[in-house]
Amino acid sequence: MRGVRNQLVHGYFDINLDLVWTTVTRDLPAVILGVEALVGALKGPFGPE
Repeated sequence: MRGVRNQLVHGYFDINLDLVWTTVTRDLPAVILGVEALVGALKGPFGPE
């Protein structure tokens, strides 16, 4: 993810918009689910409320 961010911020005119769109629509939903699961696992008596 860091590499994608760096390319988007510093790549300027070398950004492949089709690749960005594919990543957002195909890969990002799985990342979101993983982060939500992690946050859910942290909730409870020892995690954030």
